[in-house]
Amino acid sequence: MSPSYSTRSYGLAVTEDIGIPHADAEGVTEDLIHAVVIEFYRRARRDDRLGPVFEVHVHEWETHLARMTDFWSAALLRTGRYSGRPVEQHRSIDGLSDGHFGRWVELFEATVRDLCSPRHAEAFLVRARRMREGMTKVLRLVTGSQAICEHSG
Repeated sequence: MSPSYSTRSYGLAVTEDIGIPHADAEGVTEDLIHAVVIEFYRRARRDDRLGPVFEVHVHEWETHLARMTDFWSAALLRTGRYSGRPVEQHRSIDGLSDGHFGRWVELFEATVRDLCSPRHAEAFLVRARRMREGMTKVLRLVTGSQAICEHSG
């Protein structure tokens, strides 16, 4: 049985029932969420495709990691701790493509499969895939090989 929750018009999930974890996230802990976030971004920063994007657009890593931990806590555990505007943040990235989100999901999947039980990995992944679909739809991202140019300076 797949989880049910409402979505915004562009497909991203809405946090409801603050304080009550989603059924598929039962047993996911704040420590696990933190570990996933830290390990994912360690890998992403070293990734040939994602690393250069993060290098240009993330300047305060501790703040970013805390914000992403809050995001996943809200997405899985309904803590209500995240109140950012992810669409607007991503809209400002020139050259962002569907391929970047594809790589993001691929790397995120490898991370959660390495760190989580299969059930908990799926709880993360159903949300990651939905986020990819929603973000690429609302941002009207191109598919294929239009990638962010290497930042040279």
